[in-house]
Amino acid sequence: MESPEERVGILSGVAEMKIAEVPVGAAVAGGLIAGIADGVLSLIPVKVPEIIARGFAAWAVIRWGPRFFGKYPAEVAGLFLAYDAMQSLFDFRGMIRGMFKKVTVAGLGAGLGEEEEIELPPELLEGVEGPKIPVGQLVPEGAKRGRY
Repeated sequence: MESPEERVGILSGVAEMKIAEVPVGAAVAGGLIAGIADGVLSLIPVKVPEIIARGFAAWAVIRWGPRFFGKYPAEVAGLFLAYDAMQSLFDFRGMIRGMFKKVTVAGLGAGLGEEEEIELPPELLEGVEGPKIPVGQLVPEGAKRGRY
């Protein structure tokens, strides 16, 4: 007799789909299961720290998920939920994005997106003090309020 972990779950076939050797099906199946876990977590009436809630959800999906979804999709969902738990402690994407904001590639897109400083005639600036604003930073008022 086969164990529950060896049974084929309802998402096992989806999880095997690959496009150009990229396991797209596993990402879809794991994301769907993680979304179901998120929905269940949202039903908890007590505020639980995200790392604990997501950590428990990852453990539960890996423990019991194979019975319903298949072993591989449940493992992928567990990885997604574990990543979410760790992301609540360490903002990996934010840290890396911050490092790359300081890096510029010389010569790439030269002349494109360069900000230039403009001088306004003094008569337009009477009574106005403050720093000069680069042209690229001028934003319509509606955009500042999230309308665009």
